[in-house]
Amino acid sequence: MKKQAYIIIAVIMLVTVAGLSTAKAQTSGRPELRASIPFAFNVGDRTLPAGEYTVQCVNPDSSQKALRVRSKDGHASALVLTNSVIGKIRDNARLVFYRYDNQYFFTQAWLPADSIGMQAPKSRTEKQIARELAATRKSKEVVSIAARR
Repeated sequence: MKKQAYIIIAVIMLVTVAGLSTAKAQTSGRPELRASIPFAFNVGDRTLPAGEYTVQCVNPDSSQKALRVRSKDGHASALVLTNSVIGKIRDNARLVFYRYDNQYFFTQAWLPADSIGMQAPKSRTEKQIARELAATRKSKEVVSIAARR
């Protein structure tokens, strides 16, 4: 009788642990956003053409997230380290770009219903263009593109 009780307890514990592992594996997947970007844009030191893109966090458990931006056909891609940024919770996912005259720079990625976004640091090129525009008293424009999971 004791042996059967131990076996039942062991089976219950095994099922519970397996269930927790499966739930964790399902929820800890790499967040991925898809968006149609109608303009060429810069990510770090790379310029990517307009098109369909996926933006995926390649290290979701890290405090400094790395995002991979890749075209649907796989021909264009870039990797960028991001910092966390706090903002308003919105229902929809979005990608944010800064536009300086006719050049766009990837700036932020936001998952739906999340108040913490992922912000890319400014590249040297973006800093230089921002300085040049500031000298002419022009400013950047924020462009937000809706994304889907």
